[in-house]
Amino acid sequence: MLRSIALALLTLVWAPGYAAAQSSEYDYVVVGSGPGGGPLAVELAKSGHSVLLLEAGADLSDDPVYQNMGRMAEAANDPRTRWDFFVKHSDDPARESKYEHMTWRTTNGSFYVGLDPPESSEQLGIYYPRAATLGGCASHNAAVLHLPSDANWDNIANITGDNSWRAAEMRKIFEEIENCHYLENGTAGHGFSGWMDSNQGNDFWLTNGTDGAALLQAVAEASGSGGNSTGAISDAELRTLLNRDINAIDPNRDQLTGIFGMATHTDAAGLRFTPANYIKRAFKENPELPLTVQLNSFLTGITWDQLRDFEPPAVMSIDYVVGASAYGADPRHDPNQNTTAGFSWVGKELIIAGGTFNTPQILKLSGVGPAAELEKHNISVVVDLPGVGANLGDNYEGSVLSLAARPFQGLSGPYVVQLKTSVSDGDRDIYAWQLNSAFEGFWPGWPTYYGPNTLTIPFVHMDPRSTGKGTVELRSADPFEPPEINFRFFEGDDGEKDLQAMLEAVKFGHRLKSLLPEDSSLNPFDERHPCIGDGSVECTDEAIMEYLKLQAYSHHASGTCAIGNVDDPMSVLDSKFRVKGVKGLRVVDASVFPRPPGAFPVLPTFMISMKAAKAILSGA
Repeated sequence: MLRSIALALLTLVWAPGYAAAQSSEYDYVVVGSGPGGGPLAVELAKSGHSVLLLEAGADLSDDPVYQNMGRMAEAANDPRTRWDFFVKHSDDPARESKYEHMTWRTTNGSFYVGLDPPESSEQLGIYYPRAATLGGCASHNAAVLHLPSDANWDNIANITGDNSWRAAEMRKIFEEIENCHYLENGTAGHGFSGWMDSNQGNDFWLTNGTDGAALLQAVAEASGSGGNSTGAISDAELRTLLNRDINAIDPNRDQLTGIFGMATHTDAAGLRFTPANYIKRAFKENPELPLTVQLNSFLTGITWDQLRDFEPPAVMSIDYVVGASAYGADPRHDPNQNTTAGFSWVGKELIIAGGTFNTPQILKLSGVGPAAELEKHNISVVVDLPGVGANLGDNYEGSVLSLAARPFQGLSGPYVVQLKTSVSDGDRDIYAWQLNSAFEGFWPGWPTYYGPNTLTIPFVHMDPRSTGKGTVELRSADPFEPPEINFRFFEGDDGEKDLQAMLEAVKFGHRLKSLLPEDSSLNPFDERHPCIGDGSVECTDEAIMEYLKLQAYSHHASGTCAIGNVDDPMSVLDSKFRVKGVKGLRVVDASVFPRPPGAFPVLPTFMISMKAAKAILSGA
């Protein structure tokens, strides 16, 4: 019976006449099929446990829009999977009003993006897209695989006293889940038989004598990748740099700078890998897998067993609704649409993997969170956990966008350059790359098209100091209403250090443009931001930092249900992902990280999915 339900629900395109969801019981219920929840559900089912996996979206994993990495922006803008969140970067309305891509809702219902909205428009906020589809945000992201620094993992071990979080132990999990396609089988530090495909860009374009080769030379010189050599770096040396393994096992990996290949979660053919692929592969290998995948299903509440005073409240059952676009962040949402009620008993545990915004919302609506906030919305307090929805953090992102004097020819890649700024604590703290297109952040319909002359140097400031001050708070007790989200960028004394690091990333972009050969006819560049023009007008450090403070963006939120020392009142989870103060409830998604985990959180989230599976199956 489970087999037939699972396969039917996985392939079913929901229509108005589908049957009502049936009440049932599962050993484990997992909410969310992204990098945290999807693989975890499969691992639990492979161990023989009955598992219900709820996914709020549909399955589009076979659609070329989601398979082809070149269509990433199209996937991220697709209303079939898009959830539109609108956030704040500060508590200062005047500062917010200067954000150049502020999004508004006009009187005719359309979006306006900019600083001069039509009369009577409603200010929505700064756009922050998420994905509701089988596979989660791994289905629309840039697919970058980047291991956090060892210090990031070791920090979790230090604050919890759990040495299974040490970097060396987490590397073992990486090796276990990886199926590497770009290195020789058996290369130390990598895996070649796991469920997560990894690949890396090639170097075939290097000898074509194009602008891509000239830019690579400039990047190498600007980043010091050529070592002590002077003059042009040979093609052989450049090829070696392009094939450097950014996730190599190396005691000095976190301090290494310069050019690296860009690793991605793509398969041998370069197609996107997501948890949806793993789920489907698991069914193909075992059609009797006790996993039920319920699509277009949105959790609305948790029921608790609170009858025994001598034990913490325990998860008893869940309620959910079945119907497409049920959540208010879905651009197709209709508050008057019909949905079908769903219910399930939870035999062993409920695992929430709804993401950094939705997971704290789910917990709070179910009575787990800051007591004062819950009482404000007339929600019965099950356990007072002030850390739920706090500690919202992210990496800071920016870019240098310029238009060359002529169109680029053969600007290839991708590859990465890592930098260590003057304010670094010792590890590389800038992750940058190059694009022959614009990337200036996110807004409905992004990006802007500037033409074939475009050169963007986007960058991520890793391990920022001033992050973790944001919040995700309820607007109401309505589970379908998106929460209030405020990141509070650059707050506190450490904000200046983070801006200094980003300033140095901008100066790197300026320097590499100046190093392009004079006979390339690419100079002079017309810079669009953060400076304006061809460089003939002074652009001060102060002006650049002010621009970055106002216009920095992000899209890798984490931290709102942080793991920590159980005696820390602001921690939400213990080291085994268990929610403090209750029984039978865990969280496994990017919200668990006390600090932003490296440049891109998808790989560490894949890793904690397997770590959580091990913890659950071991009885921890």
